Amino acid sequence: MAEEIEKELSHLKELLVYRDGNVKLRVMLGNMIGARKEGGKWVFLKRYSICKNRHMILLKKDQKRDKCPLCGGPVQIIEETPSEDVKQQFFKLLDEQEIIEKLLAGSVTNFVEFQKFLVFVKGVGVVNSAKLLAYLFPPKFGYSVNKARKYSGLAVMFVCPKCGYYYYGGESSDGKPAVPSEEGWKCPNDGTKLVGKAARGVRYNREVKAFLLGVLAKNLKMAGGVYSGIIKSFREEVGAKHPDWPKRKAEMTAERKAVSLFLSQYFAVSLHYREGVPLSEAYKVVLGKQYDVLKNHEDFIEAPITDYYTDVKSDKYKAVFEKTIEELGINREEVITWLKRKKIIQ
Repeated sequence: MAEEIEKELSHLKELLVYRDGNVKLRVMLGNMIGARKEGGKWVFLKRYSICKNRHMILLKKDQKRDKCPLCGGPVQIIEETPSEDVKQQFFKLLDEQEIIEKLLAGSVTNFVEFQKFLVFVKGVGVVNSAKLLAYLFPPKFGYSVNKARKYSGLAVMFVCPKCGYYYYGGESSDGKPAVPSEEGWKCPNDGTKLVGKAARGVRYNREVKAFLLGVLAKNLKMAGGVYSGIIKSFREEVGAKHPDWPKRKAEMTAERKAVSLFLSQYFAVSLHYREGVPLSEAYKVVLGKQYDVLKNHEDFIEAPITDYYTDVKSDKYKAVFEKTIEELGINREEVITWLKRKKIIQ
């Protein structure tokens, strides 16, 4: 079984590398030839400005320019359409991307994490599911979401405002562990309360962090599903707690919290189906020492949050979903109550 999983993961990673390379090439070519979609169809018109010093700088649709951004000289606006041969190459890359993504769709269905959780969440989709499995396959982290968050730069970095000491994911700047207290973590050197910040100057996988916060969080928000509502709810809570924070900081904090919640549920479902651990016990492994603190928080919920509690898009997947919540021992009404309390549904 372990060999089969490794083989599937290896295949998934190969397809992702192939797909990402294809997309980069298509986007690069599209920018060169001014490709864009209008009314569901691709149109091609390259616009750029050129000055007497031959500085050629691209223009967006309807963008105007009188002076060269580099030298300040007057410019001429040029409009060009690509040859049919070049356009055909662009369409070939689009077709190739579609083929790769169909292969990815076939591959992710071999993973129970997709079958029992990811497929039910708006904004995840095939490609994001493939990247989650490739980057953060729960068994690879011993089903510890804290290890996964540290690896991906999502863990909070606690810093001493006086001496600069930091504590991040169980590691510290001088080898001394932070001191727990009722007020929170304290500096072992001078007893100052540590301040939580985003990870900086420590080792983590920047590609994975960019995916989780730069792609996945945005896709969840734009999809308009249950996780979009969770991000909005968290944003309002953060804004009320920290009214002095800039809106962007509150938004980013909400996205980080929502992604962390999503990952903990993804890991718990994985542990349940791969190791046969009941969901209530799974969170003790997934959250580790934090479980005893988090389980008493009013926002804590064991049931994986998905869109299929209230928004059924496919009868086929509805049947699978109903079977899944039965297998997980989920009380649907508890989930609905949680969603209403968070003002995610009416």
